[in-house]
Amino acid sequence: VEMRLCMCITRDTGTAPHAQPSVRSSGSRGAKAPHVRSRSEINGAYQKQRAPVPDERVPWSVAWPAYAPIEFTHESVAKQPVWADPVDASRIAGLRDRLSYESSPLTLAPNGRPLNPFGRTGTTGRGLLGKWGPNHAADPIVLRARPDGVFEMVAIKRRDTGQWAIPGGMVDAGEVVSVTLRREFTEEAGALDDPREQAALSSALDVLFGSGGSSVYCGYVDDPRNTDNAWMETAVHAFLLPADLSAKLPLQSGSDAADVRWLPLDEQLLGGDASALYADHLRFVMLALRQVGGERVRSPSAENART
Repeated sequence: VEMRLCMCITRDTGTAPHAQPSVRSSGSRGAKAPHVRSRSEINGAYQKQRAPVPDERVPWSVAWPAYAPIEFTHESVAKQPVWADPVDASRIAGLRDRLSYESSPLTLAPNGRPLNPFGRTGTTGRGLLGKWGPNHAADPIVLRARPDGVFEMVAIKRRDTGQWAIPGGMVDAGEVVSVTLRREFTEEAGALDDPREQAALSSALDVLFGSGGSSVYCGYVDDPRNTDNAWMETAVHAFLLPADLSAKLPLQSGSDAADVRWLPLDEQLLGGDASALYADHLRFVMLALRQVGGERVRSPSAENART
């Protein structure tokens, strides 16, 4: 069963969905910059599981007969849990027409496996990803403004890489992205034990996520879990928290996160190395802040926040 994507996906006159370029970041569908983290071993599970791929040989359009990627599917995926595809991609009906923000239909290799639309990664198989082709996530960027004008966002510390990240996660089969945004935020940043705090959080999230937020980005993620045949795509939405609602939003990290905090989006973070945040998350945050500057992030009204 395929999950349902966000409003970035629309239906053309044919059978395959496509992504609206208007929601993409600058430099979208022309020449693609070589992905970097997708060729890295930042994630410990990928240590010694990638063949080196120089920038100029990343695109599939560049012939490379000597290319010898390392086959890797993590044992947790190979055991075929309910969220994972069958081992043999060629036996999956309709694989070519799976929903994707980047490639429709998917390009398949002679062995029936989808090819990463951004090129070679040095690894074949699925790595830690359950699906052949696109693996869809949803990332809610929850922002608030400090009195000094600096924005802060709710960030979780990932257990796998130790990096700060947006508290997002995978879209379940049949799930609407708007539901995923709230569910993942609650699981990763709102795992509270006190019933009163749980009630306060639920009320605050009703107001916050009820606004729908603003679509920031839908597309490919340069993620260290990507392979030649499986990759991450995400829908990023930004939510601006009113000052009076901020105090009603208690935070507690869930089992998937080592910590949670309001992370200052100051010059040191925004002007530093992209690895300060996980995967492409710094780029997504920058896009969200541009929308805030243009007053295009929808915030719940003060009246609604008081109810």
